[in-house]
Order: sequence, then C-alpha cells, then structure tokens
Amino acid sequence: MRFIGNQKIANFFDLAIKNGQLSQTCCFSGVGQVGKRTLANFLAAKILGVELPKLNSSADYHYLTRLEDEKTGKKKKEIAVEQVRELKEKLYQRSWSNGFKVAIVDEAELLNDESGNALLKVLEEPPQKCIIFLLTENDEKLLPTIQSRCQTFQFSTVSDDEIKTFLESLNVETEIIKKVIGLSWGRPGRAKELVENPELLENCIAEKKRFERISAAPIYLRWKEMEDVLSEKGGQVKTKETLDPILDLWIMICREKMAAENSPVYAALIDSISKIKNMLAANVNPKLAIEELLTKF
Repeated sequence: MRFIGNQKIANFFDLAIKNGQLSQTCCFSGVGQVGKRTLANFLAAKILGVELPKLNSSADYHYLTRLEDEKTGKKKKEIAVEQVRELKEKLYQRSWSNGFKVAIVDEAELLNDESGNALLKVLEEPPQKCIIFLLTENDEKLLPTIQSRCQTFQFSTVSDDEIKTFLESLNVETEIIKKVIGLSWGRPGRAKELVENPELLENCIAEKKRFERISAAPIYLRWKEMEDVLSEKGGQVKTKETLDPILDLWIMICREKMAAENSPVYAALIDSISKIKNMLAANVNPKLAIEELLTKF
C-alpha cells in the first residue's frame, strides 16, 4: 500500500487484513488532511475487493458525514440522527458482493447525543462482516461509550522530507515544492491541495507575509494592514467563513515560531486567536473581534 506518513498504521492494517484480524470498529484520530480518510478508503477498497476509483460505486461501501443546509449551502453543524438510522438500515441489509460491508463516519466528533447514541446501538450489536471506521480530529470529543468500543489509532503529522518525496513523485516543480512544504504543516492532503490550487498557495504566501508585517508594526499601523481583511468590496464586513482560514493560518505560523524560538509569546497569541474564532462562531461582529485580536500582538 502506497501511503504518505503514518506507515506503521498502514502496515498494521495490511497485516490485519491478511490474517483476518480486523477489529469491527476502528477510530482514526488526528488533524485534518493528515491521511485518515485516504487510508480508510484504501482499506475499504481492499476489504471489499474493488479498485479504489470504483469504491464510491460499491453498494457495500457507505460514507457518512455532515449534510449541507439546502437554504444556506453550508454544512450543518452536526451529524443528524436520521443519517445514522439510515446507515444502520443499510448495514443490516444483505451484502451485494463478498459478504463484507464497510462504513466510514467522517467528522465523528460532530455526532450529537442523539445520533451518537444511535450509532452506539450499531456498535453494541454490529452486523456480521461489517467494518466501521470513525474519523475524527479529536477522539476525546466522542461519547465515552463510543470511545470504549473502538480500537483507536493516533495519526501524526508527516515530516517535510516525506512530503518533499511525495510531491516529487507527482513531478511538482522544485520551486513550488519549496513554497508548499512550509505551508503544508506536515499534512499530505494540504500539500496536494496547495499544488492543485495555485491561487490558494499564493493567498497563503501573501497571508503569511501580512502576519509578519502585523507582528512587526506598531498598533496604530495594524488597523491599516487589516483593512482589506475586514472589508469585502462595497464595504461589507467579511464573514466568519472567510476569516476562519486566515486565523487558522495564523495559528499554524505561531506554532512554527513557538517551536523555533521557544517563546511563550506565541502560545499566548494562539490562545487569543482561538478565543477570537470562538467569538466569531458565536456571531460576534467580525470587525470587533479582529480589532480585539490586534491588541494582542
């Protein structure tokens, strides 16, 4: 199996499948874009005996994540109980192929109490020859009763050398690789996304430069630096959805600097940015939230 990073986990499953020793419920925990869904899909294809590109068309493969709100077009905040009940019904139906069924529950930490308890009933009495993968950025946010029924695997970020080798295998230009590595944060999925989306890559590079300028500027100049962040064309204030990726990038920059300089200043700044993200989630005016943040640099 060709997999970037966390090779011990991939090797473990290769052996488990070969020896017929798979646990019925496995939890993959780790930051986004580190490879959890990629590995789960690799394994699902192998278990079901189908080619990876044809996995989604297999009647024995089921993928569950948050639905989109029809009115807003945005993802809902939680996985609904109706989704889990529908999955349960499908899992208890007869298999179409070799007797196995595989289900992937993505963002499993977003199961609410009702949908979580509905899933728990499946885990307590799972169908025969059914493998369930729960994917989460934080397994501690799962219901304790669900945690106790999972074999959990912690995914770590990937070294720069591994990401460099991965990108070279895709024939990415050397100059692009240099730019991407510093912004991929040890996540192969993000590295691939940046390569495939040059506009996103350039935006991240520009945002990193803006952070450096803000950090070095006196407070009265920070407001000017942030004017185009706070306002869209026509003077409208940018939304939480627009600001979130910027703040996430700032957090990652702070983490890199904290590791390199061992300075508590960046730890405090990370806390401040995280609080601002929570304020935005609570529908606080984005301009007020960002102005509050700028006093913390």
